[in-house]
Amino acid sequence: MTGDSLPIATEVLTSGYVSMDHMVRVKTPVRVGYTSLISNASCNTINYGGCSVNIAYALAQLSVAAAPVLRVGNDWENNGFRAFLEKGNVRTYAIEVIPSEITSLSYMVEDPEGQHICLFYPGSMDACYAHKLPEKLFEGVSLAVITVGSRPDNEEFFHQCKTHKVPVAFGMKCDFDAFPQSFLLQLLRGSQVIFSNEGERDYLVDQFALGSIEELFEYEAKVIVTTKGANGSCYAAKLPDGTIEHGSLGCCPVDEIVDATGSGDAYMSGFIYGYLRGYDLKDCCALGATLSAFVLEKEGCCAGVPDEMELLERFTAFRKSMSFDEGNNR
Repeated sequence: MTGDSLPIATEVLTSGYVSMDHMVRVKTPVRVGYTSLISNASCNTINYGGCSVNIAYALAQLSVAAAPVLRVGNDWENNGFRAFLEKGNVRTYAIEVIPSEITSLSYMVEDPEGQHICLFYPGSMDACYAHKLPEKLFEGVSLAVITVGSRPDNEEFFHQCKTHKVPVAFGMKCDFDAFPQSFLLQLLRGSQVIFSNEGERDYLVDQFALGSIEELFEYEAKVIVTTKGANGSCYAAKLPDGTIEHGSLGCCPVDEIVDATGSGDAYMSGFIYGYLRGYDLKDCCALGATLSAFVLEKEGCCAGVPDEMELLERFTAFRKSMSFDEGNNR
C-alpha cells in the first residue's frame, strides 16, 4: 500500500483494473490486413480509467468517501495518475506500487458506429502480483463494488467482504476471463446489488438455467438492475415482505454523445450514490442515468463527472421531465 494512513469511515471500496486509457477513433472498421486511419488527435492523451477507478472517482466527486483497491506501476506519479486521484479526493491508502512494472494501460478503439475494441496491457494489475489483502481495509465499509479485474484479486476481495460482512455490489461487464462460471455463480449468489445489461442478463439466465434473473433473490440479492442502452434501465427489488417491486425509466437527455466509454460505470456510480443516501430505487436509477449523461458528453471515462450539486440539479430537472411522483426522495 502507499503508506498513507488509514482514514476513518470509508464508505465504498472498489475492486478491479486500473487503466491508462488511450481513446482511438478510426474512420473505417478495423480489419486484418487493412490500415484504418485515426481521426482524433487526442489518441495519444492519457485518460485515467478502469472500472474501479471510474466508480471511486465519480463517488468521490459526490462526497462519498471512496477508495479503490489496486496496484500501480513506477510511472503513476510521472503520468499524473497520483495527482489526479488526490485532486479528486479519491482515497489512495489502498493502492500498492509495483516498482518493476508500469501501470495497466489500454487502447480503446471506436469505429464510426460506436462499436469498441479494447486492447489491454495488465502491467501492475497482472494476476501474478495478487496477494492477501490487509483485513483492516474492510473495517467499517458500507459497500464494496466488484468490477472487472484479475480473478485472484477479485476472489480475495470477495472473500474479505464476506468475512467482514461488507455488502457487495457487482457489475459483470461480460468478461468471462475475469469471472469464470464457478466464481461468477459465487458473486451472483453473494451480492446484494447486481448490475448487468440486457445481453449479460440473458446470458446469466441461459447459462445457469434460471427461470428468470429474479431467481437470484433466493440468495443474498436485494436489487437487480438492468441497463438497456437507449431504452433506459429497469430494476427488480425484493421487499421485506418477500414481494418483488419492479420499476423502469428512460434515459436522461444528452446534449451530444461524444464518448460512450465509462457510461456504464457512471450509471453504477449514480445508482450507488442514491442507494447509500437513501433514495428510492427509481430515483437511484434516475441518478445513474443522469450521471451517465454527463459522462457521455465528454471524452474519457472521468472527464465529464459532475460534483454533487451539478448532479442533483440535473437529476431534479430529469425527474420532473419524467413526471415522477413527488415525495421524499431520501
